[in-house]
Amino acid sequence: MIYRREIDGLRAAAVMPVILFHAGFSFFSGGFIGVDVFFVISGFLITIILEEMRNGTFSLAAFYERRARRLLPALFLVVLCCLPFAWLWVMPEEFRAFSDSLIATSLSGANFLFWFKSGYFAPEAGEVPLLHIWSLAVEEQYYMFFPLLVLFMWKRRPSWLFAVLVATACASLAYSEWASRVFPSANFYFLPSRAWEFLAGSICSLVQLKGQKRGSDPLSLLGFGMIAFSVFYFDETSPIPSTLALVPVVGAMLVLLFARQGTFVAALLSTRAFTVVGQISYSAYLWHQPLFAFARIRSIDPPSLAVMGALACLSLVLAYGSWHFVEQPFRRGERRLLPSTRSLVASVSLVLAAFIAFGLYGHDTRGIPWRLPAPIKEFMADNDWSKTCLLEGSSGWDAMPIEDCIFNGSHAETYAILGDSLASSLTPALAKRLDSMNIGLQQITHSFCTPVTDVSMVPHQARDCGAFNAAAIDYLVKSKVKTVFLAASWKIFFEQSRYRFNGEEVATSDAGQRLRDAFDKTVGTLTSAGIRVVIVYPHPRGDTEIAAKVAKLMHKGTPAPTITIAEDDFLQQSSPSYAYLNHPKDRHVLRVDPAKIFCGIETGRCDLAREGKTFISDKVHFTPAGAEAVVDEILVALRRDEMTDGNGMAALSSD
Repeated sequence: MIYRREIDGLRAAAVMPVILFHAGFSFFSGGFIGVDVFFVISGFLITIILEEMRNGTFSLAAFYERRARRLLPALFLVVLCCLPFAWLWVMPEEFRAFSDSLIATSLSGANFLFWFKSGYFAPEAGEVPLLHIWSLAVEEQYYMFFPLLVLFMWKRRPSWLFAVLVATACASLAYSEWASRVFPSANFYFLPSRAWEFLAGSICSLVQLKGQKRGSDPLSLLGFGMIAFSVFYFDETSPIPSTLALVPVVGAMLVLLFARQGTFVAALLSTRAFTVVGQISYSAYLWHQPLFAFARIRSIDPPSLAVMGALACLSLVLAYGSWHFVEQPFRRGERRLLPSTRSLVASVSLVLAAFIAFGLYGHDTRGIPWRLPAPIKEFMADNDWSKTCLLEGSSGWDAMPIEDCIFNGSHAETYAILGDSLASSLTPALAKRLDSMNIGLQQITHSFCTPVTDVSMVPHQARDCGAFNAAAIDYLVKSKVKTVFLAASWKIFFEQSRYRFNGEEVATSDAGQRLRDAFDKTVGTLTSAGIRVVIVYPHPRGDTEIAAKVAKLMHKGTPAPTITIAEDDFLQQSSPSYAYLNHPKDRHVLRVDPAKIFCGIETGRCDLAREGKTFISDKVHFTPAGAEAVVDEILVALRRDEMTDGNGMAALSSD
């Protein structure tokens, strides 16, 4: 294949917008379409396959060896360089995700992982060092299948090859248009939606082989303009890939076909600045995302554009080094490194096995937490939530009370806490405080089981909740327990899209009154048996894991982080739950509202962590400190009630 300088220039025009977009330069709002242009260029380079087939020299093994030499050495170098920074700076949960990306990268499946784990445009995506490898995975998958298709057609019906490629490209384009509306995230990451972009380049290659080698200033300028338009006018809301992606893709096709020497676009793309960046574009693409991600991970505040611009320049410097000292030595003629196929395969297999083994270890150990400094490890351990006596499935509660879940059972009086995993996170602090009052505590908690009779959530984990709640309520009304705490992730429960009422699935739109009746029935059944009911209301919650976020800030150098959310947002999110929880009017009901504890210290804000003291462990469950704060409010309500009603029965509210 004859070397065309302008193609290297087109690579530069593709990679720089991607880098600047990821750096946060808003002017390049559509810079991500550089990946689409790369896919077209990759498809175009099948000219080599077609020329070898026409000459009878094509070898599938030799083709895959060339791809391995082209892609893997620089990739391995960048991944290896990521490891020490991830080891030192990344928190356990993120390190586990990094370990998963090591495995996925080694198996050419990074696009599947990131589709499952993270949206490309999600805020946290900027801190994922290997996020950009999704596109390399798509390319590798394309080259697994495409040569086989071409080889099959070449041997059977070579005259049909062009028509088959066009038909396949049209089908893929149509699928991407449909999937962009129905499955936008999968559409972005998966090969079936991207295949038409590669095939667009392959079609250009076939057109060129048929004799199209004439330049055209108007058409090449139009193509370059279409790419530029996409870079500056597309943004994160643009459905890519879809028919909208025809703008940069057709633009790239016009440049490949008509930007011949003698045209303005070819002259521009053949300048030294464009061709040098184009030659190192693959390495530049590999380096930029880890540099940006680790800068964001390590910085307390988001890095400035000046810092990100400097890192973009550094990515080009590192790219030149890896291109010169790694890429070229593995590809150059007879003097190349690992010259034999056998030595290459053995070396690649060894490195991939090492990456996979390390990734599995990182995943199985939940991010290798022991590698962190002692204060961070101690903080994470101290701010986990209690899972003691948290039941799952259909076993462990066939006989009540659950003997191993009675705390301080020697006391004459015993209370009970009923609910899901949130109730479990409250139990140790509640049991400790009740013990000091000579009161025992029975814990009756089951994952996903909100304490509402006759109704449960639809997910598989909640399949036993109906039977569990029925057994628990039946036991409590027959027991000597005279105070029951109801605690659960009410917000999650009351915002489900579907519910199961005694085995019947019902949509939320039809469930409102039935939910209210079911909750009223639960409370009424208990109070009718002379039981005082204490409802623990929703509390402020995070959209990320709070203890991990605090630990991350401490690791970066903030000694006592504070994390808050807007009080108005919390109240708005919780209002549906309040409507249900406020409904029972029985005088035996106490209400404890954690918002009184966590909101208002800072005007208009609710605390998730205050000056290093963390109240929420993950997104929902209480840390020991958070549980103690809520238990303090519970005890205030109990004392107030007992002062109001001398016989120990509950007043209307703790207000």
